[in-house]
Amino acid sequence: IIAMDNVQAEINIGQNVPLQTSGIAPGALGGGLGGLAGLAGLAGGSSGASGLAGLAGGVGGGFGVPRQDVGTIIRITPHINEHDEIRMELEEEISDVGAAQGDLGVVPINRRTAKTEVMVRDQQTVVIGGLMRDTVTTSESKIPILGDIPLLGALFRSTTRQTTKSNLLLFLTPYIIRDMSDLRAIYERKMRERQEFLDRYFVFGDHDYEPPVDYSRTRGLVAEIIGELRELDEEMALEAALQAEPPPEHVARAPIGIYDGPSEDGEGDVVITPEGDVIEPPPEPQISETPNVTVETSEE
Repeated sequence: IIAMDNVQAEINIGQNVPLQTSGIAPGALGGGLGGLAGLAGLAGGSSGASGLAGLAGGVGGGFGVPRQDVGTIIRITPHINEHDEIRMELEEEISDVGAAQGDLGVVPINRRTAKTEVMVRDQQTVVIGGLMRDTVTTSESKIPILGDIPLLGALFRSTTRQTTKSNLLLFLTPYIIRDMSDLRAIYERKMRERQEFLDRYFVFGDHDYEPPVDYSRTRGLVAEIIGELRELDEEMALEAALQAEPPPEHVARAPIGIYDGPSEDGEGDVVITPEGDVIEPPPEPQISETPNVTVETSEE
């Protein structure tokens, strides 16, 4: 619903139903008086034309049938100030046709109304509740003929009573429209929400649920985009620094060897350290042989 500032707007969703009333319609009163005048004219000897005209006026009377609008009626009067705040005067009416009552079949109108004033900001949602209703439905089912037998018919029929409690909530979100671009943005947003709803609930296939982000309670969409750009700039700067740094200089070194012990001949076994130094094995100990000395003794 679109409303101008300080001008009331109304939306009515329902039907117009006739009501049965008792009384005399305005035409019936005039017709009755005309009929009496016609009879008096005939009795007084007046002309037949005037008497017939009076009787025709009496036939013209009847009963009027008033009509009533039932359904959902919402009336909104917005008032916008310089701070983009909106004061809304709200009138809500929910009505429907009840069950016929009495021998004449008089139909009652069930009505629930709410009237209030709220102050909200642009694109801020307000909820109006409290329109509660308790509905009691009684239904009877029975076997034909057998259920109508006095006393014994209670064995062939059953009565069901159902109580339903409903609470109607009205969600209102005002949008301040200053030019056609604002109206276009609102239209595109609503179309996206409609398409997302159809894709999620009425299209075959699995869809992952993505909870909506309330940017009014978080750091905001712009701040999130700036944070992502900052992280991307840091990654690009780190990559550029790694590319600008020259690779380490390669120094040729001798292969690493393992000294397992002297070979059988004891020659050519060396140890090479990771730094490229060559370590020769220690020399084997030399064992010198002492010559045998023979001492001769003689006895005289």
